[in-house]
Amino acid sequence: MADLTPTTALAKTSPSPIRLEPEERLRIVLTGDSITDQISPYLKWILGRIAEVERRHHGGTALCDWFADRGDELGFENLEDWSPHVYVVDHGGNALTPCMADADGNPLSGDDYQKKYLADSERLVEVAARTGSRVLFVDQPVGRGDLLSGTHHVFRTMPERYPGGKVRFLSTWAAVSPGGRFLQSAPCDEIEPGCIDGMGELRSPWPNGHLEALGAWRYAKAIVEEFVAAGWVDAEIVDLSNRVMP
Repeated sequence: MADLTPTTALAKTSPSPIRLEPEERLRIVLTGDSITDQISPYLKWILGRIAEVERRHHGGTALCDWFADRGDELGFENLEDWSPHVYVVDHGGNALTPCMADADGNPLSGDDYQKKYLADSERLVEVAARTGSRVLFVDQPVGRGDLLSGTHHVFRTMPERYPGGKVRFLSTWAAVSPGGRFLQSAPCDEIEPGCIDGMGELRSPWPNGHLEALGAWRYAKAIVEEFVAAGWVDAEIVDLSNRVMP
């Protein structure tokens, strides 16, 4: 079976600061699925003054769909000349496409599924290492019934597999599903997107579990806060106190 148990309890990852040249912009690759489609506009809005965000996300895709042998010109390997500073990996665990199927064409499951996502995660880290890029693995919030994301167990092990600070893990639970519990709505500040009379919807109406505006906003903000903690962006540059919300 795939060993997905960290030997330590998610120890704090050391910063790995990025030093940009004068006038240089941060180069980010954002890869993921339909949840990523929802957070992308907010992430780009927060970072837009300092970063270029290259899209490698689409609803229903798995991580393996974005390598050169599947994505052709959109493959991660073809970004080496662009030399990304950071890859943000936001896949929740889809197994809908051919690269996540077994020899009979059936979706991978169980240990084979976990091994595949682990192998693809390690493959991406290897691609990133060629250009000295950082990688942030993002764990999506729990679904209805408090179901974990399919990549939860793999992604949380990645910093320990690649110590040194260039590979990080972020749980979005605190922002969208605190305590690992599904949360439909939450109190909010009136300046936050989707906030009406002090309350806002975090997740789509039943039976769906996607994000509403407030949830997507808080999710994107959590990613930016992790960038700050990692030393990849300066807190003052992404300060939102004097900006009109989208």
